[in-house]
Amino acid sequence: MKCITAICAITVSVLSCINLQAEGVQLQRSQWLKKIGVSTMDESILKETFALVSDDEKVEFVQRVMKAVSRMPVEPEKKAATFVNSAVSCIQSAKGDVRYSVIAEVFAAVPVPFLPVLTEELSKRFNQEFNELSDEAYEEIAVSVIGIAVKRNERTDDPAVRNTFVVLAFLRGADNTELESKLLALMPDDRTNRLVAGWLPAALNGDYEALLAAADVEALKIVTTEFQRLVGHSNVGNLLFKLRSNVSLEDVHRDSWAGSTIGLRQPTDFGVNRLPKGYQNQSLFIR
Repeated sequence: MKCITAICAITVSVLSCINLQAEGVQLQRSQWLKKIGVSTMDESILKETFALVSDDEKVEFVQRVMKAVSRMPVEPEKKAATFVNSAVSCIQSAKGDVRYSVIAEVFAAVPVPFLPVLTEELSKRFNQEFNELSDEAYEEIAVSVIGIAVKRNERTDDPAVRNTFVVLAFLRGADNTELESKLLALMPDDRTNRLVAGWLPAALNGDYEALLAAADVEALKIVTTEFQRLVGHSNVGNLLFKLRSNVSLEDVHRDSWAGSTIGLRQPTDFGVNRLPKGYQNQSLFIR
């Protein structure tokens, strides 16, 4: 009897969430603030809550989730995986131009020591070929995100370092060799431009020593097998796909399972071990 009651309660909860989304009901700030902690522990709750947060407050939601993750008293592999999974879930669920700001906030809010791992994972999902984007479309997205990120990072610690990681996330999966100079031109001043340009060659090859030293932070050693187990393959999706439409990746993925011809293209060689073009010696051991 208790089991049946529990199942009924869960069903009612799920249906209530679906009804709220269908009716366009949004959570008040005081309501979603109470769900931040549990959202970091359960991706399904994070996605359900994020969907009910107004567009004007989604960036703050992301910021608070990342801060909550940074306070988790867990091993670095678990924390790194939670950063990645939370970031991917929020980016997937954001629609239209809001997604640009969500991506920028992720790079502004995650502690610098975890940015190498986060950047490697996001760059796989930003990959131009995987998202089936032309050079022009990919450049438009990269320029839009980095333009927002540069302004956001002005209010953070080590803005030049953070700007470099955002640029890295797009350069690793780019087909256009001219994109680097166009992204560097978005830096706020000549000094930042020179710093980022100087850090990029080593960072593109997985060497973050200079970047981390510039931020005066300790290098992390992430056990690759444990980290990959915690991240898994469930979040491997092309995050820039349908970016400028009103279709979220959740809808696209669900439609593909329902038998629709609209779905995510999943290349057989795509996953946590795939090395994007121009990115050699990838390692989750941060030097």
